[in-house]
This record gives sequence, C-alpha cells and structure tokens, in this order.
Amino acid sequence: MSMKYELKSLSIASEQVRLQWVLGGISELTDIPKKHWRKAFKIVTTPKMKCPIMKNGETVEKTFSYGFMSYIIKPKKKSRKILEPHPDVQKVYRGIKVWLEKVAIPHERIFGFVRNRNSKKATEILMALFEEDGHHFSFDIANAFPSITDKMVKNALIAELGLEISLAEVIAWFVTYKYQGKRRLPQGSSCSPLFLNLVYKPMLDDLEKICQDNDIVWSVYVDDFNFASSSISAKVKKELLAVPTKHGFKVHPKKIKDNFGKTIPHLLGLTIVDGKIHISRKQKKKFRQIIYLATKYDAYAPFSDEVVRGVLGYIKHIYGERKNWPGWVVRIGGRNESRTIKNDSASGDRI
Repeated sequence: MSMKYELKSLSIASEQVRLQWVLGGISELTDIPKKHWRKAFKIVTTPKMKCPIMKNGETVEKTFSYGFMSYIIKPKKKSRKILEPHPDVQKVYRGIKVWLEKVAIPHERIFGFVRNRNSKKATEILMALFEEDGHHFSFDIANAFPSITDKMVKNALIAELGLEISLAEVIAWFVTYKYQGKRRLPQGSSCSPLFLNLVYKPMLDDLEKICQDNDIVWSVYVDDFNFASSSISAKVKKELLAVPTKHGFKVHPKKIKDNFGKTIPHLLGLTIVDGKIHISRKQKKKFRQIIYLATKYDAYAPFSDEVVRGVLGYIKHIYGERKNWPGWVVRIGGRNESRTIKNDSASGDRI
C-alpha cells in the first residue's frame, strides 16, 4: 500500500507556512482569535499604510509605518518618541496584556501596572524609615521601554513563563518595533508595561538579595527604584547601581538621588509631610491648571472631561474618599472669585 502523502521535515516548510502554524499555537496559548493575529501581522509587516482612524469622536487620516504611528513629546524639555499602534494591532496587544495578567506573577516589589498596587502604596512601604530620619536612595533606568529588546523579551518568556522557543520568538518580534538599530519595546503599546515588569524580574531578584542582606526596604514603580534604611553605605549603593548594568540596563546619571532623609522626601510625584502622603507642589500646580482651564472653558480641547477624570482619579487614589480631598481640587481660586467644578459627573462620583 503506497502512501498518498510523504511526511517531510518542518524545517523545509516555507517561512509563511511555519508562521501560520506558530500563530495557531499562540492563538491557543493567549486565547486571542487567530484571525486577529493574522490581521495584526499583516499590518506590522506593511512598510507604510494610511488608515481612517476614529479619534475623539472624529475620523482622522493617519499614516502608520510597520503598524505604528510615531510622535514626539517633550516632558521636562526632553524629546521622547511615542509609538502608537494601529487600532487592530492594539487590539491584539490588549489581549496579550490580559493573558500576561493571568500567567505572569509580578515581583512583590513592583508597584507599577499591577492590579491593586500604585505609586501611593510604593511610597507607603518606605514611610516608616522617613519618620525615624532614615536614609533614602533612588535611581531611574534610562529609556526604560526602548532599552528592552526583543531578545530580552524572548528570554523572559522562556525563563519566566516556560514558553517554547518558536512561540517566544514570534511574540517577542510582534510586541517590539525596529528603531535605533534593534527591535525595541515601544512606549504606547497596551502590553509593553507588563513586558517591562516581566523582563525586570531577574534584576529585581538580585536587588532583593542585596536589600535583605542590608535591612533595606524598597519598591519599584515603572523605572523608578527607591530604597530606604537607617543607613545605606557607599559600598551598598555601589552594589545596587551595578545590578541594572549586569542585566543590560543603564542608570540615568542625573536621576541618582541620595539621603532624602535630611529634607522633606519627594517620591514618585508625592511628598511626605508629618507622616502623610501628599501630591507634590509641582504636580499640584499642574493639576490646578488642568482643572481650572477645563472648568472655565468648557470646550478647552487639551483638557477634556476624560483628562479631568484621569486627574481626579489619581487624586482619589492618593487621598481616598472625596471628604479627604484638598480644597483646591473642587474649588479653584480666581482673582476675586472661586469657581466650582461644573460637571459633577467628572468630580469623582463615577471614578
């Protein structure tokens, strides 16, 4: 009896056929329909495309390069490139985010992009040391998102989640974007923050060992690392700063801060005064401007209801219930009068 078909090695299959097989496995793994994966892959392999996109209720024509639209923001007078994924690509990124939330257990010291954790809780675990005039030390990772390459993502998927190499390679390629000579994690993707947390885990394990050996309490919020103890020696600080380099990251030299215990501590945009956490003066000034302009000018586009709700949501997680909110939130002073937030639905009741 002769066989109608001859079995052949997977290695001789075309690249496209192998990709389709892998996509089937990834679809089953992540519970994202394969048709969504296929459509997203078609978009991210297209050098240039124009699409009508709904933005703020209006149709806007946007140009995407390999699935991303790029724009520049300048926080603190420094340029930062943001890559905004095509909506159909972002749809898959959101699905990946949901999958990672289920399967990737975040390190206990991570407080950014983790459910029921936030910047306030990251600050609270350090507060006892400040009340005793403790020693504070902190640093930031330079270019946190683009410093993470597809190779780092692939290695994390294999080491932390136990994925097969073929699946890890395709996912790592898909969630990164080629710029500055390498495929890098884009800022603007729904799933990038969770990959950042996943890639950080080996580095955090090394930091945890140093901190345990030296009675240091610490927390991480995105790229901001904060450490507190009764005393942190120069030798220990050097050890802490060496860990990111060991794992392929660079510490931002201008953001290394030391011994905040001698002054009012400022952490993650928050200020600790008399054992209580407050929004910093700089953030307060910014929020006052947003609320005031949005209140005075109903159609002031940069500060829409959505932006105001975001600000007030942040205020809520710092101060809790509305009865504890500072007066400047709900009553903004003018020259000779004060203005109350007009849209009560944006004032926190629905946040």
